[in-house]
Amino acid sequence: MEDRLKELAHSRYSQKEFLGALFELALEEHWFDVQHMVQHDMAKAIIADYSREMGNDYLNQDLFYQCWEEVIEVGWTTFCQHTGLTRQKVDESLAQLRDGV
Repeated sequence: MEDRLKELAHSRYSQKEFLGALFELALEEHWFDVQHMVQHDMAKAIIADYSREMGNDYLNQDLFYQCWEEVIEVGWTTFCQHTGLTRQKVDESLAQLRDGV
């Protein structure tokens, strides 16, 4: 991942208000909302802004597909560091969501 994109992802995912909202949702076991905010809302916003900085379209498709997973990984890592939840706990909660448990 490009350094600038990584820097932008760290900055955005580390926003106090964003992390606070995620933490509250996680406490209430609203994992669908947590997942959506990390993997869709914020990831797309970060890549869209980066795409514009690079002089591309608002959300360049090639850039999106190249970087999406890496940007999301920054998001989950930041979330785990902030909340103290292990990545294993997060992954288990997301798996339960996917499995409908």
